[in-house]
Amino acid sequence: MLDALTRSAAIGADHAPASATSERVVLVHCTAGSPRQWQALTDQLAGFRAEPIELYGHGAAACWNGAGPLSFSEEAATIEDACHAGPIHLVGRSYGGGVALRFALSFPERLRSLTLIEPSCFHLLKTATVDAHLLDEIRAVADAVARGVISGDYRGGMRSFIGYWSGIGSWDKMPEARKAQFAELAVYVAHHFYSLIEEPTPLQAYRRISVPTLILCGSRSPGPSRAITRLLTDTLPRARHRTLRGAGHMSPLTHPGDVNPLILEHLRSNSKAGPPFATAAPGSQRKWNPSDRFGKQRR
Repeated sequence: MLDALTRSAAIGADHAPASATSERVVLVHCTAGSPRQWQALTDQLAGFRAEPIELYGHGAAACWNGAGPLSFSEEAATIEDACHAGPIHLVGRSYGGGVALRFALSFPERLRSLTLIEPSCFHLLKTATVDAHLLDEIRAVADAVARGVISGDYRGGMRSFIGYWSGIGSWDKMPEARKAQFAELAVYVAHHFYSLIEEPTPLQAYRRISVPTLILCGSRSPGPSRAITRLLTDTLPRARHRTLRGAGHMSPLTHPGDVNPLILEHLRSNSKAGPPFATAAPGSQRKWNPSDRFGKQRR
């Protein structure tokens, strides 16, 4: 989960060399994670150029400036830097999946493919067709983390967070150094829950993402994650869903042998044999503006 945190450039240097013309695969990690969670995948990305990014407050990335809520828009601006050399493949996991989806909604023409591993877009649980208890379940975890941050009991808040996603008792089995690392990220975990739950974008807005999309979910993942992946699969016009039998929310780490071949197949089947799969109207491309929000139409 929280491995040694390093800059993405250093990570990229550990893998098979890629030419300057190789297609870029931008990887967005989960809350309280790091680019190291992609190690098993990037080891297999021969012919592609892996570019893991770090989210605000994680590793060597800048801290959030506190000028307003830390939104998907602000996080997704980081992806813009990887798009200067043409369309990219974008892979996001959990909170990183929400960030990736946010970027895809605004700039589908900059993507060759999109892969979402249990994107934690909890705002979609407000959809009328979803059981209300699923949102209540997530709010309970978010509230526990928020209480820990407000009171200063960072470890207590992160115990609830880790227990929910990795299983009851997981926190107690961790070495003290790992607990300390997680506690340092408690404030960002609270920020992320706020963004994921309060995002105003309606489900139907995602129909505009006409990009080949692979959505992965573990059969043993929490109910909210399973519901969200199904909602997105039914909504995105070019999405396909794959269930990872016996896997939970931590599947890229616990089941890399199941996860990575699916991602690699998706990347290869959508690599550049022709133009990007989604095209924008002439003159419509522009520089990312972090002040943009999901609910606004882009002209």
